Amino acid sequence: MEINSNENITNNENYSYKKYKFYILEGIGWIGSILVLIPYVITLNKTTDFILNTLGASGLFIVCVTSKQYQSIVINAAWIVGGIYKYFFS
Repeated sequence: MEINSNENITNNENYSYKKYKFYILEGIGWIGSILVLIPYVITLNKTTDFILNTLGASGLFIVCVTSKQYQSIVINAAWIVGGIYKYFFS
């Protein structure tokens, strides 16, 4: 039985890529969650509140799009649009 070393290298690279992608997306999701929650715990000015909410919701949006969680995509998109509207038009 012959082992093709090129296939093993490709499989290992694929595994490593998927593993790093998973950890990066997990990190983006957790950071996004924390950024969205901070304005509820701490009283902040309007600009800081807007920035934290928009960045946090954007991070969650990215994670939801990559994992095809459509309900969460809609709510995070609405959160981003609502935050932009609240900041610029109120």
